[in-house]
Amino acid sequence: METLTASAAEKVKSYLDAEVEIAAGQTVVKKSREMKIFREQQCFTCIIEHDISFEKVNADGTALNRAEIFLLPEEYPSFLFAWNDFHIPLPTDYRQWQQVNPHIVSVCMESVEAPEDFAARLAAAFNALEA
Repeated sequence: METLTASAAEKVKSYLDAEVEIAAGQTVVKKSREMKIFREQQCFTCIIEHDISFEKVNADGTALNRAEIFLLPEEYPSFLFAWNDFHIPLPTDYRQWQQVNPHIVSVCMESVEAPEDFAARLAAAFNALEA
């Protein structure tokens, strides 16, 4: 098995409220959000495209899950708390790193787990930004 099953792709699409494209052994999620970045006395509104993908799907339903999520510095704590506090624990095969500049934080995550679990955890973290 190389790509997500149709039911797994539908769950990912539903959890993340995003378009899902499957091609060449990789599933790519098209998710964007509007961000307002304040710099000095100016406000910049931009649409940010997140990079979310699933590949190398195993027979047991696990896959290599990747995401690069862009956040405002003030959003980072609540996003990360919701990510880590999700009812399904992070898998043992997980890594995370971030790149920070004064106006935006790039959070990169990789895990080997069921794509539906990764997407559900990611949806919960996005929902924490709206609360």
